[in-house]
This record gives sequence, structure tokens and C-alpha cells, in this order.
Amino acid sequence: MKKILFVLLISIIVFSCNSGKNKGDININVVENMAGIKFDNDVIDFKTLNSGEKVTGSFKFTNTGDHDLVISDVSANCGCTVADYPHDAIKPGKTGLITVTYDSQGAKGFRIQKIVTVLANTNPARTNLKIVADVQ
Repeated sequence: MKKILFVLLISIIVFSCNSGKNKGDININVVENMAGIKFDNDVIDFKTLNSGEKVTGSFKFTNTGDHDLVISDVSANCGCTVADYPHDAIKPGKTGLITVTYDSQGAKGFRIQKIVTVLANTNPARTNLKIVADVQ
């Protein structure tokens, strides 16, 4: 998988380099080979949790493009949230799940809002998802 991502990144760099063209030009081949991603829902509300409780939820998505969707990374803005995602390419029209687990240890009395960032061969390349909960 890392080799595929490396080749994809090198390809983007090579194809986007302009040899004497205007610096603002974008190589149309790179743009045309992008996948599309559409999430059924971009927010998971875990409602009310007790401090120390671990909860898991999933974001369902569809590849809406004409090319394979490759998710290169999914990360959260804190160590209390862990994400799992498909490491294989998602074919056009197919669906997948990004599963997130939130550990509310130490968050008593807070309304939490965590951002989960998805990096993929889409335009834009970064998609932000959110999880929220009230921790008692």
C-alpha cells in the first residue's frame, strides 16, 4: 500500500511540474484521475457518555468518481480518538467505512468535539469529519 501511495505522490509531482508553462497551470491529467468521496454523514453524535467510556462509530462513504479511491491517511486531532479505514483502493460506485473509537477517559464535564481528517486522492484532498458527545 505504501508503494502505491509513493507512486501516486511521485506521479502527481511529476505530472504537475510545468516545463516552461505558466506557474498557475494545472496538469489536466492529474485532475481528471481524481476520485470522488461522499459521506452519508459527516458528524457522529455519541450523545451522553460517562467518563471513561469507549464508544465506536462509523462514517460510511461512496466513491463517486470514475477512478479508484485511495485513502492515504485518517487521523484525529487528539490521541483519545483512533480511526480505522480501508487500505485497499475503493472502486468507483463502491462504498466503505471509516470506523472511529473515542475514549472519554479524563473528559468529565465536557462537550467534546473531535475532528477526524481523511486524506485521499480527491479534490479537495482533505475531508474533515466530526465526532461530538457530552461527557459526564
